[in-house]
Amino acid sequence: MVNSYKFKLNVKGSKEYGFLVPLECRDNLPIEVNRIFYIYNVPGESKRGAHAYKNTKQVLICISGSLKIKCFDGYKEEVYELNKPDEALYIGPHVWRTSFEHSPDAVLLVLSSLEYNEEDYIRDYDKYMEVVSCT
Repeated sequence: MVNSYKFKLNVKGSKEYGFLVPLECRDNLPIEVNRIFYIYNVPGESKRGAHAYKNTKQVLICISGSLKIKCFDGYKEEVYELNKPDEALYIGPHVWRTSFEHSPDAVLLVLSSLEYNEEDYIRDYDKYMEVVSCT
């Protein structure tokens, strides 16, 4: 099984007053968050990501619009569609991820377990395949 899965976030509120989604590490996130960023205005035909991490775990939330994420662990591939702000995608280390089919209004919020460190990235696909074949 690919070290990634989709899950529902805890939502508070109502149709009458609106909704709030608390992102609390102890209650509804499977990681401790040390870095937060978001991606937007990606042309629909473009792909982003195309890398894996050695140690970083991430939670991805499409807070507006829609997009797809392809996750590959070296053996199995899963494609997830993110289009609801109350759903999240967990992606563990050693999972090659690529986002694609971004809608014009897509905004992807990314919560990372580690701060940015270029040494943690695996950006070369052939090197990635070497790494996962050894694990």
